[in-house]
Amino acid sequence: MADEHRCVAEGLAGLIAKRTGSVRIVHDGEALIGAVLADEADLVITDIAMPPFSALQALRRLRHEGSTVPVVVLSTHNEPLIVREAMQAGANGYVLKQSPSSELFIAIGEVAAGNQFISPGLMATVLQTPDTLHRLTRRQRDVIDLMARGRRTHEIAADLGISVRTVESHRQSLLDLLGVHSGVALIREAERLGLIPLAPYDAAPAAKDEAAS
Repeated sequence: MADEHRCVAEGLAGLIAKRTGSVRIVHDGEALIGAVLADEADLVITDIAMPPFSALQALRRLRHEGSTVPVVVLSTHNEPLIVREAMQAGANGYVLKQSPSSELFIAIGEVAAGNQFISPGLMATVLQTPDTLHRLTRRQRDVIDLMARGRRTHEIAADLGISVRTVESHRQSLLDLLGVHSGVALIREAERLGLIPLAPYDAAPAAKDEAAS
């Protein structure tokens, strides 16, 4: 059980332990990675936003390292974008914290059996949302990555070979997607949710790939 809020984690762990026998609690992404790679978990239930980096970044690292431990994301975020990102990062299930506990137990059973599970109400929203709206495009990723590096709008336009107006359009789309109102808030929210890399934790796998090639 991984959740930065200790009271929430302890409450959920107590509930789950009644059916699973034992539950280990961690409160950050680094501890989550360590526990899984040390074969201390048969199944992971995790929130998304945790220090020092998000569960999605931890999950990408674990999948890169070859871990196949089933992972259920338990989150308050019901945006199709976040659900899609979680599943693409390697999550096997996605359950809303607003859901009844019975739904979480169903998700645990499904992913433990090798299946995927997404909260039924959430699945309907994801399926009804156009594909272009529930994932970041490559260009949007390029724009927000350069924003995170401190590049200004005209510099981003020059780097990507697009117009300033196009950069501004991508920026506004990103603000709308994440529900924030400034570039600084956009970068912080994207990092918090693991939508963009957060060095040095995502750098290690990339460096290995480059060395291997």
